[in-house]
This record gives sequence, C-alpha cells and structure tokens, in this order.
Amino acid sequence: MSSLRSQCHACAIGIVSAAFAVLAGCALIAPPAPTTPMTPTAADAQFAGISKRYLDEMLELTPVAATALGDHRHDAALDDVSAAGYGRRVALARELLASLRALDPTQLSRAHQVDARLLTSELEYQIWRVEQLREWRWNPLIYTELAGNSVYLLMARDFAPLPQRLHDVGERLSELPRLLAQVREVLDPARVPRIHAETAVKQNTGVLTLIDQLVVPQLGVLPEDERGRLKTAIGRARTAVTQHQLWLEKRLLPEAKGDFRLGAELYDPKLRFALDSPLSREQIRARAQSELTRTRADMYAIARAILPGRPNPPPLPATPSPDEQQAAIVAALELAYEQQPPRDQVFEAARHAFEQAQSFVRTADLVTLYDDPLEIIQMPEFQRGVALAYPRTGPTRRCGHTCANTTRARSTI
Repeated sequence: MSSLRSQCHACAIGIVSAAFAVLAGCALIAPPAPTTPMTPTAADAQFAGISKRYLDEMLELTPVAATALGDHRHDAALDDVSAAGYGRRVALARELLASLRALDPTQLSRAHQVDARLLTSELEYQIWRVEQLREWRWNPLIYTELAGNSVYLLMARDFAPLPQRLHDVGERLSELPRLLAQVREVLDPARVPRIHAETAVKQNTGVLTLIDQLVVPQLGVLPEDERGRLKTAIGRARTAVTQHQLWLEKRLLPEAKGDFRLGAELYDPKLRFALDSPLSREQIRARAQSELTRTRADMYAIARAILPGRPNPPPLPATPSPDEQQAAIVAALELAYEQQPPRDQVFEAARHAFEQAQSFVRTADLVTLYDDPLEIIQMPEFQRGVALAYPRTGPTRRCGHTCANTTRARSTI
C-alpha cells in the first residue's frame, strides 16, 4: 500500500509539474535590448525614485495590502473603497506609468529593465481592473477578504509587540463601519453573480470569528483605558457586520443577477495581465491539453501496474479507450483514497507530509531550504469557499514564521 501511495504521489507531482511547465511556457516575453549600462545612470536613479514612490504612495492607499506585504507603516488604517478612493489609485497609477514611459530603457541596468517592465505591467493592470473589469462594482468577495485580512494579518504574526498590534486592530475596527457602508454604496447588486453573493453571505461574519478567537482573548494585556477603547471598537464592528449581513441576505442575494462568466472581451486581457504572456487562450489551452493527455497516460500506466490482483479490476488493455482509461484511473485513485486520514487527523497528516517532503528535498539537495518555521493552520472562516491551501507571509517581512492555511477536501478527476 505504501508503494501505491508513492506512485500516486509521484503522479500528483507530475500533474503539478505539468501545470508549472504550461505556465512557464506562457512567459514568452521578448527580453529588453541586451545593451545595458555597466554603471548606475541617471535613468537608474529616476527609476529608483519612481519605484519608491509606488511603494510609499500606493501602499498608503491600500493599507491592508501593505500589511500583507510586510510593510507595517499603515497598520492602523483601513482602505478607502469608495469610487473616489479607487479614482485616487488610478490617478497615481497613471502618474507613475507616465514617468516610467518617459525613461529610456536602454539606459537602465539589466535588473532595472526587468523591474521597470514588471512595474509597468502591474500599473497597467491596476488601471484596467478599475476602469474596465470594474470588479469593485460586482465582486463582494473582494470586501469580505479585505475586512477579514484587516484583523487577521495583524494578529496571525508576531511582527510587533502584542499591545501595538491590538491598538492597530482597534483603529481598523473603528473604521470598519465606514468601509462596509462604502461597500454597500459601490456594489451594484444586479451585476453581482449569485455564487459570489452566496459566498459573501457565508464569509461576512468570519471577521467576528477572528475577533472572538484572536482579539478578545488578548484584551487582558492592555491597560484599562486602552482595553475600554478596543472593546468599544469591537462593539461597533459587531453592529456594523450584523447590519451588513442583513443587507447581504435581504438585498444583495435576492437581486444578484450577474453572470460569473467574464466573456472574451474581458477574459482575454485579464489572462494576458495575469500570466504576463502574449499567448492567446487557445494557445495556452492547447499546451495544457497536451500536458493533460501526457499526464493521464502516466496515471493509466500506474493504474495498470497496481490494479491487477485487486478485487474486480476494470479492463486494462494496452491501448485503452477514453472510457477505459478513465475507469482505471478512478479505480486507482479509489485505492489511494482509502489511505486518506480521518477528518480529525487531516492537519497531523499534512504536517507529516511536509516533514517528509522537506527531508526528501534536503537529502536530494534539490534546492536550499531555510530553517524558517512553518505552521499548518486551519483556513480562517472569512477565506473559506474559494481555496484549499496556500502560504501566508509577506515578501518584505523579515521576522516571525510562515503559516500554510489548509482545509479538508477530496480531490476528483
């Protein structure tokens, strides 16, 4: 049975590797001109100023994103999600984009050429998302994520003394009624897809769960006056979330008539921005289909190796029909499913699997692994419904530990 697990694991790695191969193949961007200055130039200094302005001013406009990135200068602030707030982001993006386009890329160092191209693409994407995709008008999940992260990101890491983080939580909670009121103002219920509305209804109260689990138990570390202010902010936040829940259930959900499909006019540019690739979706699909065909052939080969001798095996011809291939793959996966842990042992199994993977990578000397601790934790309520697992740490954070959020699921094919 351990052999079966190893083979199925190898096949799973193959699927992931195939996916990465497809995505890697998407990035066929022509590189900048090879002629680059050997020493820093005036253009390099200008670009450094532009990038600094982006990090300073754009993150000030999106403080929760700043916290996620590990920049804690704005931890006591909460985003302005009004139409005017989005307008300020676009105006800044246009200014920075104009400054970037005024630079001569051949006068930039090679590193700055790459960074300038990445920043240009990101600024164009930000403008397009606000002005063309206009997701801020029809996707309530943007705001359940924002509200939840405004608390979670401050309490899930010990990047600063606990009293300071609790103070910042209180400041953000005091702004939560304003944020939720802005959400109700900017969302157009008729454009919201019903699945988005249903998920928002389920996620909205997750911020209250965070408060009860992460904030309330820590109130005792604060002096009495600060504890009182935080309790007041929590009370107002509870009222605001309850009011917003009623709006979600009584107004948004009944009126949600939008189509979750973007359509080619929006999907194609979003795909280009997301993958930073000139390949069309048809080309990407063709590559993905080729990898899928290869991977399923590998899965069938494993099935042919492990199913003979098992009770009631499906037909296993050398050249199977699509239905025969599918039946064999399903039968092999069912054997693997028998080894899945009980629900109350999922996290222990995930920790054990991580330790095994870590040991294998180090033994094989595949890549350098650092000793930063990793904690596998349960997916916060406000993030459930659209993801299975992912790491949570900011790229600019230099302290604390990394958490991998996970939830229980059974894979299908």
